Amino acid sequence: MPIISFKRSDLEGLLGSYFRDSNELVALLNRLKGEVEGVYGDDITFEVTHDRPDLFSVEGIARALKGLLRLELGLPRYNIVNNGFRLIAEEVPNRPFIVMGIVRDLRLSDEAIRQMIQLQEKLHLTYGRDRRKLAIGFYDVDKVKPPITYRLEKLDNIKYRPLGSDRELSGPEVIEGTDKGRAYGKYAVYDGKAPVLVDSEGRVLVLIPVLGSEDFKVTEETRNVLIDVTSTDLKLAISILAILTYNLLERSMSRTVELVNISAPWGNPSTPILEPMEFRVTVDFVNDYLGLNLSKYDVINYLMMSRHDVVDQGGELLVRVAPYRINVLHVVDLVEDVAIAYGYENIPREVPSQPVKGSRSGLGLFTDLVRDLMVGLGFQEVLNYMMSNKDVMIQRTLDKRELVEVENPRSELYTVIRDHIWPQLMEILQRNKPLINRVLRLFEVGYVVSPDRDSEVGVREDLVLSYVISGPGITLTDGLSTLRTLMMALGIEYSLKPCTLPSGLPGRTACIVSNNDEVGFIMEVLPDVIVSFDLDYPVVAAEIKLNKLLQPGMKYKQP
Repeated sequence: MPIISFKRSDLEGLLGSYFRDSNELVALLNRLKGEVEGVYGDDITFEVTHDRPDLFSVEGIARALKGLLRLELGLPRYNIVNNGFRLIAEEVPNRPFIVMGIVRDLRLSDEAIRQMIQLQEKLHLTYGRDRRKLAIGFYDVDKVKPPITYRLEKLDNIKYRPLGSDRELSGPEVIEGTDKGRAYGKYAVYDGKAPVLVDSEGRVLVLIPVLGSEDFKVTEETRNVLIDVTSTDLKLAISILAILTYNLLERSMSRTVELVNISAPWGNPSTPILEPMEFRVTVDFVNDYLGLNLSKYDVINYLMMSRHDVVDQGGELLVRVAPYRINVLHVVDLVEDVAIAYGYENIPREVPSQPVKGSRSGLGLFTDLVRDLMVGLGFQEVLNYMMSNKDVMIQRTLDKRELVEVENPRSELYTVIRDHIWPQLMEILQRNKPLINRVLRLFEVGYVVSPDRDSEVGVREDLVLSYVISGPGITLTDGLSTLRTLMMALGIEYSLKPCTLPSGLPGRTACIVSNNDEVGFIMEVLPDVIVSFDLDYPVVAAEIKLNKLLQPGMKYKQP
């Protein structure tokens, strides 16, 4: 989970309130679904859950604490103006969507600017997939001459003074001669061109997603900040812009947002879009989930402490949720907010009545044994979410197939339920490329879900062991050696038969058979798939359905 840092004095300044001691501060911060890692004088490090990106900087934390401390209740208030600021977006195939907003009357300090950069980078690393899917920029809007144009520009024609530079550089010099260019230039260049923002005087604000311009840099003297978000996903860009806007508003003296009027091939919106989401919930629903007997007044109070607006509609409550709360997907998430505001420590503890004695299932014991054996074989265990997206599961694996899809996804990161684990392990290999100069061995034991029209519920669930091996000189033999050792240790007889898989090399792919039932596969991954995950070395991947190994009649013995 992301770990952020901030100054206690800055937090207290935003709150307009002081903490008696560190214990009071730590106790309050830990109510935000996070954990304080350390308090060192004025410096605080705080681990934030991944689903609360609004807390990736101190401004979002201050806003949430204002609610818990009852300093401010309900939706954060702001003023919106439209002064005709325009953005002309041309067609940019590699990063087609852009949204913008302006926050006015800011009072910035060195620490405030550090928090802006921290928020920007944490969002880049998480929701932006290290700038591959999304990039963010901040600019001193008073130095910009609108309208702004977003377009692809030939690299040789790009000339500007990038951040931290004392001279003007060309596009190729920025891509090849700067740290950010070498890291992110591959996401910028498209057919010899790169996306840029240019004002009406032809001055380059940024080469996206690499480096902004030193001439438009935000400083302590900046009073009005222009925010841009470019992305391959419009819905995600709108959500991230809302987070950035709301967080900056915590430092605005007038709490004023200026709209940017966009003219683009995909539409003509005015952004940021800050309208709240609406949910309906009943008091009985909240009490049933929490095991409490809260009154309607109590529930309304706790929801407003969570920075939501509430309208009493008699039999139910209409709850308006700010768009920066992208983790609120269902009314159950509102129940969680009530529990946080009420205080988990205040919920009475109850020992549930148990008519039977509990014990570990045979599959659970077997799974633990498999994990221990894989660790003993030199593998590193990882854990992924059961939800993924088609880019990882289908496009990058070159395997078009039917998946169990989410009907109303709130994030493009989680739109399907995984039917294999190995593509997620490939993602982890990608994020750990510097470690694959030797050999990297990863495994995960978890559930997968596949469509099954013969089932009453339409899906089939399996408990799977998946492992990958990557490194110089790795071949199918390395994966087979692991498989043979594992099965021998488990006392399970198996055989291999040639088979064909869309992601596997022909002639180097096999299905695993045990007790006349196909229980998994092992393959050398196709080079095209390896390249799609931006990896440099061969990969062997395998998956085994553990629940099938323990079916009646299977030859299994405890070692």
